[in-house]
Amino acid sequence: MKTERLYYTDCYAREFEARVLGCAPGARGLQVYLDRTAFYPESGGQPSDRGALAGVSLLDVVEEDDAIAHVVASGAEAGFTVGATVRGVIDWGRRFDHMQQHTGQHLLSAAFQHTGGYRTVSFHLGSEVSTIDLDSDRLGRRQTEAAEELANQIVFEDREVRILFRSADEANQMDLRKPTQRAGDVRLVAIENFDLSACGGTHVRRTGAIGLIAVRRVERQAQKGAAGQVRVEFVCGRRALEAARRDFQILSEAGRLLSNAPDQVPTLIAKQLEELRALARAREKLTERLAAYRARELCMEALEKSGRKIVRQVFPVEELVEAKMVAQAIASERAAIALIGVKGKPATLYFAQSSGGDADMGALLKQSVAKFGGKGGGTHEFAQGGGVPEDRLMELLNFAESLLQREG
Repeated sequence: MKTERLYYTDCYAREFEARVLGCAPGARGLQVYLDRTAFYPESGGQPSDRGALAGVSLLDVVEEDDAIAHVVASGAEAGFTVGATVRGVIDWGRRFDHMQQHTGQHLLSAAFQHTGGYRTVSFHLGSEVSTIDLDSDRLGRRQTEAAEELANQIVFEDREVRILFRSADEANQMDLRKPTQRAGDVRLVAIENFDLSACGGTHVRRTGAIGLIAVRRVERQAQKGAAGQVRVEFVCGRRALEAARRDFQILSEAGRLLSNAPDQVPTLIAKQLEELRALARAREKLTERLAAYRARELCMEALEKSGRKIVRQVFPVEELVEAKMVAQAIASERAAIALIGVKGKPATLYFAQSSGGDADMGALLKQSVAKFGGKGGGTHEFAQGGGVPEDRLMELLNFAESLLQREG
């Protein structure tokens, strides 16, 4: 079976009639094959269309070589007898959005190539944002803004977008942004005096219909054994309008919370972040001082055994950071060992000893957690672990101390 693709020549067709060639059960439902269709199947980074066929909701549109399968819910066979004429109605809101995003991608990719020689290696049209991956990991703010500015200038000039058909050999003799690997006739999308690309997707007729093109994010993509790439996230048309509204709402709310104008928000946030960092540093110093006092107090209360003081202590989960500092502070005392547990699900353990101590904290922790189902390890003087039930923490610490006494 072969399906004539109406969207190849008319992307604006919202309804059409076609003859049923056949039906077959599929993994997602009934697959209906028509002699022609205006529904776009997922391909080239663009998702498939939605809508209704013979009044039945379309679940998917799948490309199968020359044929296109229209997936509807199982049980709808009665409406799709072979030879019958059916009517297709496209979800126009979804289709036009995809036309804006895909044509915008052509424009933005060409702009990056014009302004900096960056080639697009892949494209994805998502439900909220779209992305292009460029063949370089060196893309700064200046280069991004230059490409964005050029792409929008072409939008403002409302240039014509034409569909052409040429043989593959002839197409590759033309000024294609990227050579095509297809054989036979090739469909080309031409943006007047700016870009020419081989593409089977749906596109607007003039660049003005794309609407604003806005880059939202740029991030590097790690590539194993190869040069890195950069991913550019962008939105076009209505998506750009909705993104601008969200940004304005967020900025206005932030300004309200900070009791200042929206344009002052970045300065105020920077100031508050610096104040928070200063408070965090001050808190850390106070916590260290408190940990040192608690460590001294615990050492004074501990009984000396075999010439060393062994401190066993269980801390609540909210004192996790302080517990580690206490263990390290105890280890700074002379001839002392800290066996510290912190409640939690799961619990945490810190074992530490004074420099030059005879015990091996890493080995002691491994032996202890092995008995209680946890894990961990460390060095001769400091070890960390966890994974044991919090209600067995003290039992584990008692066991660890018994091991030390055997060694002593």
